[in-house]
Amino acid sequence: MSLAIDSRSQAEGMGYGAGGTFTRRLGVIAAAATFLMLLAMTIGTALGVRAVLNSQSEQRFADMVESASNTVLADLENSFVELAALEAFIRSESDLTNARFQTLAGTLNQRVTGSESVGFAPRVTAGQANSFIEEMRGQGVNLPGFEPSAESADQFPVAFMFPPIEGLIEPGGNLASDPRFGTAVQDSLRNRVPVASEVTALLTNQSAQPRFLVFQPVFGDPEPGRLPSEGPLLGYAFTVYKAADFLAGPLERNSLGGVPLRVFDAAPGRTSTLIFPELDPEADGALAAGWVQASLDFAGRRWSLQFETPEQFGLSALERNVWVIVLSAGLGLTVFASVSMFSLLKARSTAHSDLDLKTSQIRVIVGSAIEGIVVVDAQNRLLLANRSFTEAFGMPDPDMLAQKDWSAVRESATVELANRNALFEELARLSNSREAAVAAVDVRIASPMVKTLSMSSSPVNDASGEYLGRLFVFRDVTAERSAEEAKTDFVSMVSHELRTPLTSIVGYVDLLLEEAGGEHSPESARLLKVVRRNSGRLARLVADILDLSRIDNARFDLEPTTVDISSLISDLAESMSADFAAKQQHLVLDLPENLPSMFVDRVRMGQVFTNLLSNAHRYTPEGGRISVRAMSGPSGLTVCVRDTGVGISKEDQAKMFERFARINRGENRPPGSTGLGLAITKALVELHGGTVTVASNPGRGSEFTVTIPMGTAKQLAA
Repeated sequence: MSLAIDSRSQAEGMGYGAGGTFTRRLGVIAAAATFLMLLAMTIGTALGVRAVLNSQSEQRFADMVESASNTVLADLENSFVELAALEAFIRSESDLTNARFQTLAGTLNQRVTGSESVGFAPRVTAGQANSFIEEMRGQGVNLPGFEPSAESADQFPVAFMFPPIEGLIEPGGNLASDPRFGTAVQDSLRNRVPVASEVTALLTNQSAQPRFLVFQPVFGDPEPGRLPSEGPLLGYAFTVYKAADFLAGPLERNSLGGVPLRVFDAAPGRTSTLIFPELDPEADGALAAGWVQASLDFAGRRWSLQFETPEQFGLSALERNVWVIVLSAGLGLTVFASVSMFSLLKARSTAHSDLDLKTSQIRVIVGSAIEGIVVVDAQNRLLLANRSFTEAFGMPDPDMLAQKDWSAVRESATVELANRNALFEELARLSNSREAAVAAVDVRIASPMVKTLSMSSSPVNDASGEYLGRLFVFRDVTAERSAEEAKTDFVSMVSHELRTPLTSIVGYVDLLLEEAGGEHSPESARLLKVVRRNSGRLARLVADILDLSRIDNARFDLEPTTVDISSLISDLAESMSADFAAKQQHLVLDLPENLPSMFVDRVRMGQVFTNLLSNAHRYTPEGGRISVRAMSGPSGLTVCVRDTGVGISKEDQAKMFERFARINRGENRPPGSTGLGLAITKALVELHGGTVTVASNPGRGSEFTVTIPMGTAKQLAA
């Protein structure tokens, strides 16, 4: 009797007897382990999503700042067209009068809205001073600031200006000796290019918007054989601009109007001055923490635009809270899985809870990168190149490249290209073609800084279709390429990590369903079937993601063999017959006996037709008809899968081969659908050199057509 009691107690203590503690302990341990593991994964995933979103927000803001800065620079450079028009007018006028100047200035003000005022300071020698004063008085122009000098030095009095601006330049004031503008005037003459002055306040109104001037030396006709800039100096044309006017518009257009901004103005070798939001020469120009900076170089000046980085810039409400959603959903799944694990083990079952982990794909917007732009004319001469292009390829100033032969410009690149010969051959091919267009070709720069540029090119035609030249655009996509590689590696790693526990879950649940752990209650059996069904769905999703990851990384190797397509489709139809019978669907196969065998990967081609048949089964109502028709022709082997289902709209057909595409087919997505099947089908067909298309009308069914080219086919002897 004593021996029986001891034996029973030992069995119960090990969990084999009724009321034993082993099962309860195992349940608690398994539930706790599951909880801790899933909790760590949930927190890690949520924090990772949050970090990615913060990084995306910072990148969006940096891209927006670059875009706004480029817009400001473009507005500045476009406004200089007034200066060019003014210079041309003065050179063409042998006897310039104030009336004619004001007429021109008024016309420019109506047609070009860049500057506030335009003016001209003619060159006056010591011997011309008195006659110049009399001439201007004769035109009704009083020059109180002009004082004739007996010295030999030339003077440049402001004689023409419309409209006048009080407190900026006194009529008759000598530009060459003006303490605010004299340096810019001398620089423009020395370099023979437009030069901007420092930003300055009005002497009569310190609170008014600060202004800056751009000066252009005007030369007369040169001697034969000389350059235009070697003619006699006639004077200085200038335009007046409000500094803040060039900032408000571009910032508003780029959604940066409310972002704190400081702008500093400086010339090479000189200290910087704060010009926005107020004029302050004593302000510290150092970049503060949490601010980003973009620099603009124009007309001998450099403006530094400093923006304070806002939190979660450019993120929608959903994006800002997606990490909270992920955390909440993960915690809910964690609690549910832990409770389910404990309950199943306590009921003398070993069940692994279903864990449906979905990785949120974060799209990193790189858009608005600095682009290098080149325009080549019909004679293969360079018409236009911007500074982004020359800096990217290590070339001299864009102005030095104008009208040079395009092939010589290409050869002048000093950076080390990963495939220099291939790139130059492609550029030469495009330059010699008047029709070819390229959407995106990667150009890799290996040194001095590793980067990847995306090149696009298209012909430029006028309204009548006449060929004018070719446009080349080079966009920095280094960050995009790195992000794509990181995303693919991340998806591949997560999928591999999920596959092993999922395999164990499916295997153990199958054993439990076969009552390998003992008989269980009907309710336990029902729960196990739910776990088995959903874990199978998750396993298929992981397998699909792994396939797409291998395809994206070019690690997907086909194993082609000689395959009888008719036999392959027949076998697949037989294996799915129970599914069709369950919905009373009628499957018809039209497979001619003389179809050629194809040299393809049997497993992957089976996956293609399985996906198409499964889709037809899901979206065809009970009693519907599904047909498979195969034929061979000059273009290759064609297989059509047609159903009498709900059909697909024209709008949805354009995106249905995309990953995770949500297609409206009149109902919720059926069980078992991952949104990846058609994307994988398209990728596998294209790896075989083929195509897959769809034709459908809502309510009238759909037809998917797969074509494999004959170059892949291997006709067997009868």
